[in-house]
Amino acid sequence: MKNLFLFVLLQCICLQGWSQYFSGDITYTVKIIPKDKNLNVDSILNLQPGTTSLYSITNGFYKSTYFKNDEFTYSYTYDNATKRMYDEQAGKEYITFRDSRKGNNIRIRSIPYKDSIKVIAGYKSFMVERVYEGYISKIYYATDLRIDPESFKDHAVGDWYNQIKEMDGAVSLGSVNEYATHYEVHEVTKVNARPLSPADFALPNKLIAASESALDKPAGIEPLSKDEIECYRQKVSLAMEDLSIEGFRSYTQFIISDAGEVNYIEPYEEDEYGLFKVAIDIISSCGIKFKPGQIAGKPMNTLVYFPIDFAK
Repeated sequence: MKNLFLFVLLQCICLQGWSQYFSGDITYTVKIIPKDKNLNVDSILNLQPGTTSLYSITNGFYKSTYFKNDEFTYSYTYDNATKRMYDEQAGKEYITFRDSRKGNNIRIRSIPYKDSIKVIAGYKSFMVERVYEGYISKIYYATDLRIDPESFKDHAVGDWYNQIKEMDGAVSLGSVNEYATHYEVHEVTKVNARPLSPADFALPNKLIAASESALDKPAGIEPLSKDEIECYRQKVSLAMEDLSIEGFRSYTQFIISDAGEVNYIEPYEEDEYGLFKVAIDIISSCGIKFKPGQIAGKPMNTLVYFPIDFAK
């Protein structure tokens, strides 16, 4: 009986510890407020991954899913076990990942205004102003919604771990980023608390490839043979014959498998001259060989961006 009592007591303590942390979904909308009335707001919105987003979070995991006109466009998922952020784009047959331990933000200062309270989606929130290189961010944190900062330890991308640790785990409920020409507003419209498990953050059944920033050793190109060089030159020369331009650089993107095979070749950007098609043809048919990038000495499926130069 004594053992049973202790078991029940421990279960209650564990449940209380779990319940103090937020788990659930937060819905956002994105708005652009121009500083100059002549600014093309639509062009800036088009650069955004979406105009609405669904942010799901529980200790050790989160996922941001973006939509335009209710259509899925992009998502990224964080997994604390692997310390990776997995990026999925609509229409792609593969997912890439970044190393969350490799930070990319330089914070200049951070100033909390805990007396500056506003109610967002029914929750009292206070504002923190953070100044980074290139922009100023005002983030609103809920006073009564928290996550465990230590479940995101070493998450340096976006200054994430430092931010939530500094705020004692308070959940962000919106932000206003100020740039030279405009304000970018992420406004919360709904908060839905619900239990989430690792299964809710499982990745779809797609090829997983490393992005360049995740690699210890970058991908490379094998020495070109005479035949490969001649193939390249002939296709470039033929493509430039009837064009008035003297030169152009076209970027292709593709996956190099861990065995060195090239797949999923596509243009990084389509140009008005149609040279992106020739660039793809060169990668596809000239027999150029590539070496995949490595992590901890192990070859990885690798996403690369490769330039093809056109000149007369």
